[in-house]
Amino acid sequence: MAHDKLRVGLIGTGMICNIAHVPAWRALADQVEIVGAADVVAEHARGTAQAHGIPHWYDDPQRMLDELRPDIVSVSAPNSYHKPWTLAALAAGAHVLCEKPVATSYRDAVEMYAAADAAGRLLMVGQSLRFRSENQAAKSLAESGYLGDVYYAEAGAMRRRGVPTWGQFHMAEHSGGGPLYDIGVHALDLVLWLIGSPRVMAVSGVTYTKLANRDEGLVTSQADSGAPQGVPNARPYDYREFDVEDLGVGFLRLESGMTVVLRASWAANIPEGTGNTFILGTKAGMALGPLRIIGTLGAYQADTTPLVPDRNEPFATGHIREAAHFVRAIRGEEELSIKREEVLNVIHALEGLYRSAQTGAEVRLDW
Repeated sequence: MAHDKLRVGLIGTGMICNIAHVPAWRALADQVEIVGAADVVAEHARGTAQAHGIPHWYDDPQRMLDELRPDIVSVSAPNSYHKPWTLAALAAGAHVLCEKPVATSYRDAVEMYAAADAAGRLLMVGQSLRFRSENQAAKSLAESGYLGDVYYAEAGAMRRRGVPTWGQFHMAEHSGGGPLYDIGVHALDLVLWLIGSPRVMAVSGVTYTKLANRDEGLVTSQADSGAPQGVPNARPYDYREFDVEDLGVGFLRLESGMTVVLRASWAANIPEGTGNTFILGTKAGMALGPLRIIGTLGAYQADTTPLVPDRNEPFATGHIREAAHFVRAIRGEEELSIKREEVLNVIHALEGLYRSAQTGAEVRLDW
């Protein structure tokens, strides 16, 4: 059955917009068209529009919403602006695909979902790692009972030297936090999803700023810091602006007695490859990156490495699949797989970790 094309507007035209969101929508060219790009920095909006043949660009996202009335809006502005631009897009009648983290607080996230309900529109948060082939395989194995009763997991997102130096990630005013919100959100969401999304009941967290707030004089690459294709027109970086953590760690108590340890860093003196995520069960364990099942075979201990097709997928693969899923959900063909209660669970836990780090005490989450 033929459908009219859905019209997409972009708010926030930085790195992730250009190397992930634009390719994702372009991969659905038979179903959607990108009609506008907006950013408060005119040069960024204009550059994105010109690079990708987008017909309209704006230095005022609200004007784009008013003039173009898109059916879908991709919000990939800095974290602190996820809420206001999501609310504005919903008010303009658009469905919203919002980059992670959904917001910088649990209360804001609740308000965003309430606004989506009131507008009769869908809000989906871009937890793109769930859509990658290895993680889909891990989910299938976990749901099939290979692990037995799961009781403990570690979620790792550890970079040796990978401070994002091209935007405003390192400034609390714009990001709300450091690596816990930037990459820790991916690791925690993935682990909780794999083990069935149990609710987080209490958290204890510590944050450190030890390395990234000084000039080490190191030669690093943008790829090391999460920009595999580089960033044109990068904002000049000044380490003296750095006012978030460069390492965050947390201990999370889940319902049913399960526990998760979370580790997220942009800068830490660790061996390459440190920070792997793993899950412990009574029958076997599971490690990610690469996917392995660690258990026994008869009288012997044994590790199994599933041969997952396309395990070395391009960076944008998860975003391409999540955009396709979002379109199907908008058309009523599927239920949203990234559910409100899962997103709220993650942001409530992360916000609680920051609060625990400030107070030096465990924080019980009020549900």
